[in-house]
Parts: sequence; structure tokens; C-alpha cells
Amino acid sequence: MTYLDFAATAPLTKASESAWLAAIERLRENPGNSSALHAGGRSAKRLLEDARERVADALGAKRTEVVFTSGATEANALAILGAARNAQIASGESKRDVIVTSPVEHDSVLKQESVARREGFGWRMLDVDAAGVTRLEEPDADWAVQSLAMVCAETGIIQPVLDMVQQSQSAGVISHTDAAQALGSIPVNFNELGVDLLTIGGHKVGAPVGTGALLVRSGVNLATDRPGGGHERKIRSGSVDVAGAQALAAAIAEATQDLTKRQEHYRSLRARLLAGIGSVAALTSDADASPAIVHLSLPTTHPEILLMVMDRHGISVSAGSACHAGVVRPSELLIEMGRSPEAALGVLRISFGPSTTNRDIDRFVEVLPEALAAAQQLDD
Repeated sequence: MTYLDFAATAPLTKASESAWLAAIERLRENPGNSSALHAGGRSAKRLLEDARERVADALGAKRTEVVFTSGATEANALAILGAARNAQIASGESKRDVIVTSPVEHDSVLKQESVARREGFGWRMLDVDAAGVTRLEEPDADWAVQSLAMVCAETGIIQPVLDMVQQSQSAGVISHTDAAQALGSIPVNFNELGVDLLTIGGHKVGAPVGTGALLVRSGVNLATDRPGGGHERKIRSGSVDVAGAQALAAAIAEATQDLTKRQEHYRSLRARLLAGIGSVAALTSDADASPAIVHLSLPTTHPEILLMVMDRHGISVSAGSACHAGVVRPSELLIEMGRSPEAALGVLRISFGPSTTNRDIDRFVEVLPEALAAAQQLDD
């Protein structure tokens, strides 16, 4: 199998698996809810807080700023809607009630619009330029939250998060970034970025599906819609998955170690791929991108055929973000970038991980002409 879809999900790493199994075994031998006061509960609590400390250390945060979640989707909803609700409460007559985001966001951000509007919030969508980079605007007085992904999940384009943070801070707007596609391919440091809220998804870096975290800067309050036992700073109630937290911490620690070496590996793979495809396909954008994601535009309106032929040869790639897989429709983001509906159909996303090899790239390059020819037969 030639796996080139790490942006959709990464295989479980050995480090994460070992941490997960070790925690499960410890909890089996000495069971306890991490909120309980007996010996088993205290043992589980130590495991949980050890994981929290390790996540914080790896991401440049304080231990108390780490809130464990079930993944990036939940973290994004908690961040955006929780911050907006709190801003509306805190702003009083000044009425900060607008959520601001961009077409580059994952659906777990964009799909919050319907919920936000039901609750009476405004929703402001920024523009992107032809390269897929968000065009920032000076904040208005009614802005409550501004959210911008570090790396676009679809195209891999790096977004101007630092500029967004500076604008937000000067205007008293809460800033959030979804770093799910950034972690492990570009530096992610909560303190240095200066954002108020930062999302991490575990399975993007080789932790189990169903693990994630939201970093919440000290002093930032969220009005949660998840009341209960008051777990996780009263932001995300529910008994915490202790073994999952241990697995997540191990995966994040591994993803942030030797990042320069990992980036060099990805850049080498990227260069090999682009040299190998020649004029068969072209980069969708020449803007700065994650070295782990290559987004290609190809002359066809049938990407599903490309995927089918690739899959028949044991090659896993994506026609867009994973949440759109299997649905043949033009990329809304590419249309926002000025592409025609036809051009917005013919795209492939290839994404690397630490285990990706030159042989994987060569195999993709070898099969691409056959896959494109099969797709183009339906274009005629």
C-alpha cells in the first residue's frame, strides 16, 4: 500500500500505541475515574495530569491551558461558539456578536455558522486571494471572535495567523486558530503565536481517533454548552479519556521533536514529486504551503476516476479535504480563489508523513498518467 493521505488521518504511531496500551493496562489493574478521591482515582488523575503537562510542554503552553477534547471538531466548536457566547455576555451594550472566519477553514469551523445564526450571532466571511491566502480586514467594533486556520486542510496553504492575532489583540477580539493540519509540519507554539485559542486533532499526528485538545489562554473565558460535572476547567464536562490523553501526549511529543529534520524530509519528497509529474499536473497555488501537503490541479472534471485508478494500484490520495471524499462537486474554496467550476473539480491532494518514502512518491508518479488518461476519457 502506498499511503499518501496523511492530511486525512495518520496511522497510529508506535509511541502513541505504546502509551495508550500502557495506560489501559494500568487502569485495568488499578481502575478509577480521574475525578474520584480513592487510590484508583488518584492514579488515573496522575496519568491525566502527566499527559496534560507533556502536551503543554510540546506546544509552548501552560499545563492549565490544556483542555482535552474528543478531537479537532469538538475543539473548534467549543472555541468559536464558546468565545462568542462569552463575548456577548461580557460586552453588554457594546454588543460584540459577530464571528469572523475564512473560506480556508475546515467544515468543523464553517458548519458552525448555522448554530451561530440560530443563537443570534452574525457571521462574517473574509475573502481569499487567487493563491488561497486569506485577506485580513481591520476588525469592526462588533467582532467577537476571529478564527483562521494555520494551514488550509484542502490546499495546504499557510495562513497569516500572526497578523490576525495582532489585529485581534489591538481590537479586543478573541483569536482562534485550528492547528490540526499544521502540527508536525510547521512550528506550533501557543505562547509565541499569541492566539487565545488553539485546536489540535490527535489522529492527524498518529494518536487514536477521538483524541484532541483545545488550548485556552489563561484569562480567556468560554461560555460552554457542555455543562455537567465541571471537568476540564468547566469547559468540557464528561469523564476524560485518560488512556487517550496519554496516547495524544506521546503523539504530539513525537510530532514536535526534530521538526527541522522532518521538514527536510517532506521538502525532499515534495521536490521529487513535482519533478516527477512534469507537465502532467501543476501546483494549484505557489503560495507558502505546508511541506507535507501538495495540492495539484489536473486537466479533468472527473477526480473520482483518478482516485479509483489510484486505489486500484494501492495508492491512497484525496480529491480534496477528507470530509468531501466521495462527493463529486467543485471545491468551494477554489471557486473563491477565482477558478471556474470545471477547474475546481480537477484537483488532487497528496500528503506525507514520517513514514513516506521516495518509493511511495515514485509509485504515485508512475500511476498518475494512467489515472489521468482514464479520467479524461469521460471528459470527451
